[in-house]
Amino acid sequence: MANVCLIYPRDINLNFFPLGLGYVASYIKSQGHNVTFLDIKDNDFDLLDHPKVQEADIIGVSITTPQLRFAQKIFKKLKNDRPDLPIVAGGIHPSYFKQKFLEENNIDYIVYGEGEITMNELCNAIDSKKTDMSDIRGLIYRNGDQISINLPRELIPDLDEMPFPARELVNYDTYLQPPGLIRGVWTERSANLSTSRGCPGRCTYCGVNYLYNKMYRRRTVDSVISEIEFMIKEHNIDSLYFMDDTFLMNTEWIEEFSDKFIAKKFNIKFSCYGRVDTVNERILRAVKRAGCVQVEYGVESGSVPVLKAIKKNVDINKIKDALRLTKKIGLRAQASFIFGFPDDKIENLMDTINLVADLDIDFSTAYFATPYPASELYEQAIKEDRIIENDMSKWYVRANKIWRVNLDHHTLEVYRNKFLKQVRWNNIMFFFKNPKFLFNLSIFALKNIDAVYGAIKDSIKYKSFDDAGYYFYAHLTKGQETRNLIR
Repeated sequence: MANVCLIYPRDINLNFFPLGLGYVASYIKSQGHNVTFLDIKDNDFDLLDHPKVQEADIIGVSITTPQLRFAQKIFKKLKNDRPDLPIVAGGIHPSYFKQKFLEENNIDYIVYGEGEITMNELCNAIDSKKTDMSDIRGLIYRNGDQISINLPRELIPDLDEMPFPARELVNYDTYLQPPGLIRGVWTERSANLSTSRGCPGRCTYCGVNYLYNKMYRRRTVDSVISEIEFMIKEHNIDSLYFMDDTFLMNTEWIEEFSDKFIAKKFNIKFSCYGRVDTVNERILRAVKRAGCVQVEYGVESGSVPVLKAIKKNVDINKIKDALRLTKKIGLRAQASFIFGFPDDKIENLMDTINLVADLDIDFSTAYFATPYPASELYEQAIKEDRIIENDMSKWYVRANKIWRVNLDHHTLEVYRNKFLKQVRWNNIMFFFKNPKFLFNLSIFALKNIDAVYGAIKDSIKYKSFDDAGYYFYAHLTKGQETRNLIR
């Protein structure tokens, strides 16, 4: 069997275990391959000199758009050390660009689409010194002077067949540190988990459906409950953050999940994402009973024309009803909004600001529209020659000057700041409503005063005090113990 090293080049310092690559690792490990897993930041770069990396039979690197430059740095380092080392790229960015990505990078293969089975077959082929790769679906590879793109891989029909993500391959305790993953709730050992792949939505700013061929699949309740039980037993977790793009949908599934969650007497809190057009009273009451403390909604805009343009397929009344119902049932409601879609006008932005003023939202935030590859926004940006910043590693939802839209960058900054000023008091009170959280956070901040100073400096530098919490966490994790088991 092959010795495989899988690398996650971390672009932002948040405590989410990379579930996607974790699933690839667990699957190929279950098929007999020896797997090393690296979740690396810049200050972990010397780990690439470790014998388990240098002597690997194959390297796999997972890449999203913001990770691109760091991934390319890894490619260059490994190919300089061992020119014949097979390097595989996977993830949404290389899956979208396919041949172009292979042409522009010194790597050997791309696993496009869902990666577990394709990666396993490729590892088998390399281990057996197979030269004909044409029957491996979902693979792009160099074939002499040509680049071959094989037929796409069918999606895994039953997600229950996949083993749980390979958390045992990392120093998993480093992901479970306070203040946790649920905003405003102090937890000591908070973990992320996913119950599904894909999303029923077709939003123009999101590329998730490109990767999953517009298909939504969900694990059975029993599979999810088993994983939670395993994580409580093995890792002593005290809270969960469900990463599903839309967790709150399918009333029967949610009620079965909540009933079994309660029957198991899991004494843990959790948070999740919902869509305003998929929640109802039964769903919200069920998760509240089970231990859900807050729901996050991607509202995006308070403007009917904008909601239609981005294919959100909801109306303002649904937004209001869902958020009010969430609060009525006793759950905390969070909402995110997006400024700077291609045809945004000032009146559209004011519609959003007025909507948020009319709603009792516990915590709100606003980002800038970003035309990530694989999204319809990206296709539009390319077709209409709107891209300004060609370095995709700088593309991020807090960055503004990426592409040309109807409103200039200064105007978008002004109205985003108006929005943040509108919600600032609620956002502050969101934390003051939980004295225990504030007390623990204060003690934690005093123990990590360098991260506090770093957050203040970044807030001044980027003129964004509303993002101070994000900056604090980024500085906090810079000096954290390595997440990797190899030293």
